[in-house]
Amino acid sequence: MSPRTDVVAAENFLIPNGTFFVELLIFLIVLGVIWFFVVPPIRKVLEEREERAAETLATTKEARQLFAEAEAKHHAAVEKTRSEAAAIRSKARAEGREILEEMRGQAQQEANGIVAEAEAQLRAQADQIAAELRETVEPLARSLADRVVGVDDERRAETSRGRQTGRASS
Repeated sequence: MSPRTDVVAAENFLIPNGTFFVELLIFLIVLGVIWFFVVPPIRKVLEEREERAAETLATTKEARQLFAEAEAKHHAAVEKTRSEAAAIRSKARAEGREILEEMRGQAQQEANGIVAEAEAQLRAQADQIAAELRETVEPLARSLADRVVGVDDERRAETSRGRQTGRASS
C-alpha cells in the first residue's frame, strides 16, 4: 500500500491551502479598515495632545518669566519700602528727640519759674517774720537791757504806762 500524495498534502500544515488565503485576505481587509478608520483619529488626538503640551510648555516658560519679573519687582518694592521705613523711623526718632528736648526745656523753665516764685514767697515770709520778730524782740531786748543796766522795774512800768497813754491820746 502506497501512501497517496493528496492525503499527505492535506495533512501537511506546511503546504498552504485555500483557508490560508482567505484568512490572509480577511486580515488585510481588517488591517485596511483599522489603518483608514481607527488610526487617523488616534493620530489626530496624539497630535492635539502634543500641541497642547507644547502650548503648556510655552505658557509655563512665559509664566516662569513673568513670575521671575514679578518676584524681582516684589523684592525691589520690599527693599524700597524697608529703606523708606528706616528713613521714617530715623526721622521720627529725631523728631522725638527734638520734642523731648523741647519738653525738657519747658519743664526746666517751669521749674525755674516755680523755684523763683517759691524764693520770692520765702523772702516775703522771711521779711514778714523778721519784722514780727523785731516787734517782739525789741521790747524784750529793752527789758533785758534795762535789767542788765539796773534800771528798776518801776520806772519801766511808768514808761510803759506813759507810752500807752500817749498812744491812746494820739
